[in-house]
Amino acid sequence: MTVILALALVLVPALLVLLCQRIAWLDKVGVVVLSFASGILISGLLQPASWLADGQVLALQSQVSEVAIALALPLLLFSIDVKASLSMAGDTGKSMLIALLAVMITSAAGALLFQDHIAQIWQVAGMSVGAYTGGGPNMAAIKTAIEADEAIFVTMTTYDILLSALFLLFVMTLAKPIFSRFLRPFDSHGEHAYHDDNPFSHMADETAGAYRALVRRSTLWQTVQALLLAGVVVAAAVLLAGLFPASMQSTLTIIGITTLGLAASFIPYVRALANSFQLGMFLILVFCFTMGTMTDTSIITQLDMSLFAYIAFILIGSMLLQALLCRWLNIDTDTYLITASAAIMSVPFIPVIAGALKNRDIILPGFAAAILGYAIGNYLGVMVAYATRALL
Repeated sequence: MTVILALALVLVPALLVLLCQRIAWLDKVGVVVLSFASGILISGLLQPASWLADGQVLALQSQVSEVAIALALPLLLFSIDVKASLSMAGDTGKSMLIALLAVMITSAAGALLFQDHIAQIWQVAGMSVGAYTGGGPNMAAIKTAIEADEAIFVTMTTYDILLSALFLLFVMTLAKPIFSRFLRPFDSHGEHAYHDDNPFSHMADETAGAYRALVRRSTLWQTVQALLLAGVVVAAAVLLAGLFPASMQSTLTIIGITTLGLAASFIPYVRALANSFQLGMFLILVFCFTMGTMTDTSIITQLDMSLFAYIAFILIGSMLLQALLCRWLNIDTDTYLITASAAIMSVPFIPVIAGALKNRDIILPGFAAAILGYAIGNYLGVMVAYATRALL
């Protein structure tokens, strides 16, 4: 049964990718959302089954989720062009730093406000910073690093999907008219005009079609090399962390994976390996589906209002705080909105948001900002988690 379950945890996301490649409306929903939702649905349908409560099954689910996220992290980082990202500084760089700072401040402030209503809120604060400076992979990595409670993480993921969807809808519709009232308009000089041959193009495709590259014979060996190298990075991080006390090993393992993955991205051969980003994203699908199967469906029917309100507080508070600081630094509306979205959403949403804002000039700086968030989100989340715990 455990062998069948292990295969299912990998094969079901692959099946969802194939379905999204063939059914346009499913692809619009998004394969990441479908993977998590399918896991929750299966969990809800099978929860009465006694074998699901078996310790071996739960252990297998945890192992699959941990291995998937550990390998996904370096794979996502290998293809990052850090130099290109840093070269697009200026207002975009300043605005992104403000966005990261705003998320950290509101997470810590919210922890003070909600500390009597949410258990282990320091864990929630750290994972929230990971989610809203980098993305879902960062939140998952921080969960492992600080050994956060599994149930809290799954509940947060569920609420995050809902609130992030509302955030995206707001940014694409009402945000520009509202914030244009006190932020200056965008002034284009064309220095970052978007073109298809750019250092971030491999991250721009949010459709299921992007995963077709994983089965191309011409690049199969490069894909295998990327996976093997990710395994080496994870093994090296685990070995290095093993030199320290057990209480520090989880945190140091994630920090080590992030640091070694980023270091490898400076090697041109590693950065040029085909499909490392796509393979990393597929492992994220496996992770999302696995976590979905571990979900207690009562978290949907019995809404935790305190946790929901805390996450909403971070989203709304960080956006308002960033807007005030952008006003002070004379940063324009479009740059503010694309960097707020780069922090709170993730790389594939940048073209969508830029399209809604009718401004192609902000696509490349938006990519750069989101990628920098990916790169440092783990560090910031771990730092805020332990700082908040000390503060409280």
